[in-house]
Amino acid sequence: MSYWARSICRHKQCGKEEVITNKMNNKSMKRLGHGSSESRRPPSRVQSQSTTNQARRSAIINPTQVITVVIFSIISFYCGTLMGWSACSSSPHNHGQDQNGLRDSNQNCNEICKNMKCNNTTPRKYTTSGTSKRFSSKLSHWATGLVSINRKDLFDTYDFGVPMSDGAEKEDVLMLYNERKAMPNERSLSRAAEYDGDIPHTTAKEATENCDSMSVVFIKNPDSRKIGQCVALVGGQYQGYHVQRWQRLIGEGPKGKTDRSAPLRVTSRMTNGAGYDEFLLPKKELVEKHQGIMKTYFTYLIKIREDLDAILKKIAVNNSVVVMTVNKGQSDLLMNFACSARARGFSLDNVLVFPTDIFSKDLAEGLGLATFYSHELMEHVPERDSKRYGDGTFGAIMLAKVICVHLVNDLGYDLLFQDVDISWYKNPFDFFHSAENSGFDMYFQDDGNRQQRFAPYSANSGFYFVRSNDRSKVLFRSMMYAGDLIFAARSHQQVLIQLLSEHNSLSGLRVKVLSRDDSEFPSGYHYNMRKDYMKQMVRGDKTPYMFHMCWTLNRDDKVAYMKQMGMWYLKDNCVGRKAASLGDINTACCSAEPIIECAYKDKASIIPCKDSPQKDKGSPSFW
Repeated sequence: MSYWARSICRHKQCGKEEVITNKMNNKSMKRLGHGSSESRRPPSRVQSQSTTNQARRSAIINPTQVITVVIFSIISFYCGTLMGWSACSSSPHNHGQDQNGLRDSNQNCNEICKNMKCNNTTPRKYTTSGTSKRFSSKLSHWATGLVSINRKDLFDTYDFGVPMSDGAEKEDVLMLYNERKAMPNERSLSRAAEYDGDIPHTTAKEATENCDSMSVVFIKNPDSRKIGQCVALVGGQYQGYHVQRWQRLIGEGPKGKTDRSAPLRVTSRMTNGAGYDEFLLPKKELVEKHQGIMKTYFTYLIKIREDLDAILKKIAVNNSVVVMTVNKGQSDLLMNFACSARARGFSLDNVLVFPTDIFSKDLAEGLGLATFYSHELMEHVPERDSKRYGDGTFGAIMLAKVICVHLVNDLGYDLLFQDVDISWYKNPFDFFHSAENSGFDMYFQDDGNRQQRFAPYSANSGFYFVRSNDRSKVLFRSMMYAGDLIFAARSHQQVLIQLLSEHNSLSGLRVKVLSRDDSEFPSGYHYNMRKDYMKQMVRGDKTPYMFHMCWTLNRDDKVAYMKQMGMWYLKDNCVGRKAASLGDINTACCSAEPIIECAYKDKASIIPCKDSPQKDKGSPSFW
């Protein structure tokens, strides 16, 4: 545990001893084998006389005990005789038969033991040399014992929804017990946890067997190279569900700077090691822009809901739909998705596109996709493509994503939201509708980015599945009202993750991020950072459900990478043209086979691109 916990200290006030008695009921003390102070006193004369009388009475032969001993003796003789015959009668010609006989004899004995409720398991014993309590009386009102658990074991036992970080098999978790009654049943383990000495190690199942509730805190220094982090666990206070972050800083917000000579003060949890605060507060103009959009939203909401619900009733399959939104600048990516999905045999009958302009609406409908278009709601979104990730156009499109997801979710439909830069290899609903994946309200693709502003989920906001229920509806209503934060951050991913954390704690929203180490839902993280995975995919050793070409600077990079990977099915002569000029779009624009072109030799490709230029300086060829 030294990778995150160096030492535990007890804090004494200036010479003042404040004794806090740890009260607990007798029932829990008996269960753990901890007697009261009276049980440790020397026996009185009356007690000694009573003990003597009990011993005399117990010396009298009890017929029931005799019968029990005889029965067990007969069973032991029978089992021993059977196993002895089987073991001693082996010879070259009947060895296999004798082994079967031994196996049958053992099975018979085990069955008898099972019926007699025998206990053949020997509990593990824990030792401690400590004679003093691990926590003083000033801490025992909230801390009574400690054990360690392997981190992977804990994550395998309890699915917290967050992606498990690397090295879990070699690292431990610290489990702190607030009361004795929460400690494990094994007496030697609970004593080792309570008294000084080495912290005992056990399994997640045993460590939590008496935990009626468990508070989980994820701890990691966001920048160990620049700052030294301390963690204060404050017992006896009104229960809190958030972490206060204090840092030695001079300056504010983006002008902040870490200074070890400065006093500790409260700061944003998105403040990095250098002191720069990545949480951008919205300015007046962004607040007013969002207020205008919300005014329009509430003005037309009743009609919007009626018209949208009529469409959803027609296309939903198992109460589920695929939701996408697109503007003119990214319309070719939508066309490619439709072309590639149909070329691979997928039905798009339950896909609903929310175009932000007439150009995109006509193209989507020409592809045979259902659409819902509201000029009033989408007029704030520019037609042009964003020049780069995080610019103003990008931020405006992000709010459009929130609007369409909120509306569908609020009408009671489960939905798979996805960006347009995605290719399907298998039907994603087969995964999300399976019985083993029914335990969460929301499933997200792992973004792969571990920046502080995306903690603790690192959820990708371009591919996720949502079950419509009261918890998810509250979440997306909150997202609608946070549009000014989205405009300020120029990304709804950051704001969404903040609200996921809040609603996971507030309403018990069950959120699951599909780890980047899982091969089922790869993304641009794998394309840029996991050459080993991409080689497996190129060889055909990996067939994911989908691939999301995120982690790119702009649209041009997306198209180039998708063409190299055999994900591009849209003919070049259809890009940027109005639907009316294309006739039957599926026939005129969609290729039956992938259109493969090399762009960069150092990027993953399904064919060798050794003669192509290099994208990243110093990066070796993929092939």
